[in-house]
Amino acid sequence: MLPLLLALAGCRPDLPAGWEDARPVDELIQTDCGDSGGSSAYDTGIDPYIEAEGGEDELFVEYHDAHFRCGQDVVAFVRTSGGVDLLVQPEDMDPRSVAACDCLYDIYLQVLDIEPCQRCTLSLYRRSDNLNDDNDPELVDQAEVTIRD
Repeated sequence: MLPLLLALAGCRPDLPAGWEDARPVDELIQTDCGDSGGSSAYDTGIDPYIEAEGGEDELFVEYHDAHFRCGQDVVAFVRTSGGVDLLVQPEDMDPRSVAACDCLYDIYLQVLDIEPCQRCTLSLYRRSDNLNDDNDPELVDQAEVTIRD
């Protein structure tokens, strides 16, 4: 749905340097804050992680304990070049106001029509909104995947 909305609006997503050619993932499901096992992302000692599985020209990724603001919807983008990189960031990179809390979410991603690769490295990055001083993508986790053609 996001690619269609962006095309209709004539907007380009706010992507960091090096991600200009990335495309939106085909499907994204984000759990509610309470569904992820905790309501606050601060001082939990919980590290985010990914689980990934390649299929026939497709990729499925589960991003667990993703740290974002409460009530903040996210989007994801994919780029490929020797491996697969995913970037998850807030849908609204320039919010007028934000919640005074952070949450841990589970995010489920599906990428279709992806280039086949044998045991390639999948890297998932997260990015905060522009209200933060440093919102460069941060590496969250990596996994090895095989995508068949």
